[in-house]
Amino acid sequence: CITPLVLDATKCVDDDNSVVVSDDNKGPRRTSIQQVLDAAEIDAMTSLKMINRFPPESFDRILLDPPCSALGLRPKLFVTHTTLEELRKHASYQRKFVKAAVALLKRGGFMTYSTCTINSEENEQMVRHILQDYPIMKLLPISDEIGGQAGLIGCGLSDDERNMVRRFDPHNEESDTMGFFVSLFQKK
Repeated sequence: CITPLVLDATKCVDDDNSVVVSDDNKGPRRTSIQQVLDAAEIDAMTSLKMINRFPPESFDRILLDPPCSALGLRPKLFVTHTTLEELRKHASYQRKFVKAAVALLKRGGFMTYSTCTINSEENEQMVRHILQDYPIMKLLPISDEIGGQAGLIGCGLSDDERNMVRRFDPHNEESDTMGFFVSLFQKK
């Protein structure tokens, strides 16, 4: 069954690493994801369940596709970015999603990070950020059989790391695709 949810993913991890289920002498304890869903209130306007927080290390797999500059979309029907500084705000905002996703991912779990942009600050440089700031995360190779190209040269990744990620360029006539990026991590 699919449960429609509303969740601020930048604030979805419990600050004290627990969710109180009962007020007994055992103290606070973690609850299951199902208990979190059951406790959620339904928003009267949208009829969606409003989720406040999940306990850390709740998920085996996370697909992190954070809001991005969407510079890979085609046709680009509107442009909301008029300065380089506005473009850089996306990467800053995405780091909040990364932080929450890493905290929510179980050890041994997998996180796919993807965007629909060709901006290296939101792609290769974000992979570098994850590897530097979260040494518990290991970059895994994605088969080049799915198409696309390796990551860009000179954007923070070694040659080995560049070959582990896949970048799809809308200007590449062979792939005939919108621009997007994908990388795969495992939490050690």
